[in-house]
Amino acid sequence: MPLIPSNRLLFLAPRRRRYEDVETIALDLTLDDPTAPSRRLAAGAGALVEDIDQVIALEDRPTPLGSDLAFEAEVAELTGSTNLGLPSVSLVIPTLNEEANIGWVLQRVPAWVEEVIVVDGGSKDRTVEVARTLRPGVALRTGFAKATHEVIVMLDADGSMDPAEIESYVRAVNEGYDLVKGSRATGGSTDLTPTRLLGNFCLRGLVNLLYSADFTELCYGFMALRRTSVPAMELGSDGFEIETEIVVNSLRRGMRIAEIPSHEAERLNGVSHLHPVRDGLRVLSTIVRARFSRLEPDEMGTATLAPDSLA
Repeated sequence: MPLIPSNRLLFLAPRRRRYEDVETIALDLTLDDPTAPSRRLAAGAGALVEDIDQVIALEDRPTPLGSDLAFEAEVAELTGSTNLGLPSVSLVIPTLNEEANIGWVLQRVPAWVEEVIVVDGGSKDRTVEVARTLRPGVALRTGFAKATHEVIVMLDADGSMDPAEIESYVRAVNEGYDLVKGSRATGGSTDLTPTRLLGNFCLRGLVNLLYSADFTELCYGFMALRRTSVPAMELGSDGFEIETEIVVNSLRRGMRIAEIPSHEAERLNGVSHLHPVRDGLRVLSTIVRARFSRLEPDEMGTATLAPDSLA
């Protein structure tokens, strides 16, 4: 499924000048000096160039938080569509000391996303003002519990994931999938270190082997899932391994899973909270424990251990 491209807007913003500040340039062609007119034209052109002194990319515009959302909402109203014919969406953004990044992310959430839940994981900066103080994994589960719309989308707060891709995830869920996960293998990444790349390769290979799957990605947090599917996932992790728990428990339940390309950029500011060795071992434990543990019957009274793999 092709991604919806994220367009970058470029603005030329001329500085406003008072009328009394404008100098009138008169050309006297009768002057003996033949270079005088060209010098005066050059001076006038220079003044005009100085006026156009702001070339501002969208991500750098010093606009109030939510201004982009208001613009999108106005366009949606004019076109008679507020959600593009998609299911209603709850966006869950776990945060941990992302004061410098969370504003960038929120400004780029599409206007048709009805609910945005920002849940803090124990930040020591100002991000704690917008969410409860919880650990990242618990923050996700709390966010899921508070979500009220049909589709839940998970998005990191560090600016590495493009909110413009949310539409692709929701459209895939709308086609009948229970879980849609992004893949950096097909979408690309400028943030993966060799250590993380190797760890992801090994852990993904183990999941494919133990669960008869064919994933190209595992440890990536950009996902979308049906809210009605969350209880059957029986989530219990309290760290980064919750992403893997969602995947493997969905496989065990025989849920329909799709992968779509997703591009991961470098985080905007700060350093990653991921500890490759420690968190990698927790992911490994989650994979093995889930595969060989007893699967409790779901609400329909059935238990499915053999996954339906990828459609």
